Amino acid sequence: MTAGWAAPGQRWRLLAPDDAVVIEVTPGPRGVRRATACVRDLHQGVPVVLLDSRPGAKLRARRVAATGVITVDRQYLALPSLRNAVVVTEDTLDTLSWALRSLVTPPPGVTWAHSLADVGVRLLRRLPAVTGWLTAGWITVGRRA
Repeated sequence: MTAGWAAPGQRWRLLAPDDAVVIEVTPGPRGVRRATACVRDLHQGVPVVLLDSRPGAKLRARRVAATGVITVDRQYLALPSLRNAVVVTEDTLDTLSWALRSLVTPPPGVTWAHSLADVGVRLLRRLPAVTGWLTAGWITVGRRA
């Protein structure tokens, strides 16, 4: 028997309550409206996890939170992506800066892409706030307001 969080793309489950309702935010404005409607259908106080696995997810998560249907407890970034998370870090500047300096490195190997990845990692280390806007993995943990 294996834990549910051990499956690929499920590591975020360690950060959420067991009884949380999981809502995946789909592409476009319609996806934000659909996620907001799903949260509205829940009873007040129910734990909710919003997942978005596409770049620019931070903006969509903020749009759902701005509707007032969810009280956000914590927000996390999954690097390099939600499905292949190697690092999951809280979305605060200090925590993100530490994770980028200490845990994120370009993949090993000597190829033409290695130098591009190295430049990308160095850029993100200098501008950690940009990471939240570019990442393809966003996890919002909260409760139905």
